[in-house]
Amino acid sequence: MEHYYTAYTKTINNTPYYFVKKYSRYTELQNMPAILESYGMHVDFNSACDIAAIHDVELKQQLFKEAAPGLVYGQRLSSTIARPLLSKKLRIERVDNKISLVTKFSGIKKIITAKIPNWRLLPHS
Repeated sequence: MEHYYTAYTKTINNTPYYFVKKYSRYTELQNMPAILESYGMHVDFNSACDIAAIHDVELKQQLFKEAAPGLVYGQRLSSTIARPLLSKKLRIERVDNKISLVTKFSGIKKIITAKIPNWRLLPHS
């Protein structure tokens, strides 16, 4: 029996997700297809690997190169962790460990804070 792994990204609702899959292949049995043993899907690559029960650092580096060829594993870039995009005018960001709704328009602030009082509106960067 041997294991092999695949990793790729897919955009769902304007948010890129990492997919990591672990397969088992029984080489001693002829014409036996590979069996999906575990998989992980998350906006953060390391979280996807944890869900798929992949903990080997070298294997994670190899899979990250397969999923995101232009990026370096372990480097904290804004592109390695997806940010949900609500629309062209609104987006969600984490500021000081608090989720904030960011907008270009300050006039909408009162409407949103009335409906979602725990979120802070920040100026669009």
